[in-house]
Amino acid sequence: MDTKRTNRKRLLVLHATYQLGGAERVLQRLLTSLSQYMDVHACALYEPGSVGEQLQKANVPVYALHGRSRTDWRVLPRFVRLVRQIRPDVVFTIDSPYPLLYAVLARRLGWIPKLAVSVRTFGKVHRQREMAISRKLASGVIDVLIALSEIQKRFLIETEGWKARRVEVIPNGIDLQRFSPVGEHLREQWQLSPDTPVFGIVSMLRPEKNVSLFLRAAQRVLSAMPEARAFIVGDGVQRAELERMAEQMNIQQQVVFTGVVEHIPPVWRTMDVAVLTSRVEGLPNVLIEAAACGVPAVSTNAGAVRDIVIDGETGFVVMVDDESALAERILYLLQHPTERKRMGERARQHAEAHFDLHRMVERYAQVLQGL
Repeated sequence: MDTKRTNRKRLLVLHATYQLGGAERVLQRLLTSLSQYMDVHACALYEPGSVGEQLQKANVPVYALHGRSRTDWRVLPRFVRLVRQIRPDVVFTIDSPYPLLYAVLARRLGWIPKLAVSVRTFGKVHRQREMAISRKLASGVIDVLIALSEIQKRFLIETEGWKARRVEVIPNGIDLQRFSPVGEHLREQWQLSPDTPVFGIVSMLRPEKNVSLFLRAAQRVLSAMPEARAFIVGDGVQRAELERMAEQMNIQQQVVFTGVVEHIPPVWRTMDVAVLTSRVEGLPNVLIEAAACGVPAVSTNAGAVRDIVIDGETGFVVMVDDESALAERILYLLQHPTERKRMGERARQHAEAHFDLHRMVERYAQVLQGL
């Protein structure tokens, strides 16, 4: 690789794997756009994943260190060689314990000049012990900590004990032209009439996403409105379990598991109501995307959801695991098209005002270039 220095700062983005997920989609949009401002390089501790492949197609160099497990310490010398090869001015990572651990080690040993960390979780996460250790080791060496919202910023500092020289708030942003109310939909492909009421969830099928709650609420909604259809868009370790659950509830004919759909805007344009059932979230991109497409949402009160869904204005927010309230709010929106349309229009306006991709990229460029 050509290591000749330029006036542009070199940014190395360290992540576990760039498999398709909400955080990875944000990284894809961010890194592709940040290339206008900095020399961007992406590194995966394991395999590059589908998002890594898309980054390569967008001319962002992606390096895979091919770790076979979280404790495959052969990755460390590979990471050291990569850092010496690229000579980054800034290393940027998100709050995954092992990438954070490698980045903190590199910062403490003086291999990298600056370290930026974006925290995308809000509360309980997988591998809490590893995360707590990484967070403790990171104390005092993070040059800038990036939160998704003001409420999350307070939580990170006051409750979780993150420490950094500086803390910034940068909300997620999306392409508001790509995610818009006008454009292709999937009603014909999904064999739906124009009048069929449709609600659904776009999610990785993992325990923290609490998709079983969606099924329980869907059972109530479909009992009251048999002509409606529910869609679960995504894949993951719980898919087979959730499909069995739908069969046991006898709603398998009304609930469709689509698997992964790469092109998401038509999915939202097909739905009348977006649903999120997570127990733990940061600032969920799926709700921002739905709002930008003019779709009101019913969501559990996880993370910074209330920054996206204004209760009673752009959708509804219910308590985590409140199956009855979730079903009631979904049914209300399906049964009141005029109110649903009004909320969808307000959701689009809110997305335009607060979650624009270009503003997000400009803020990241400002913060990272300023280190």
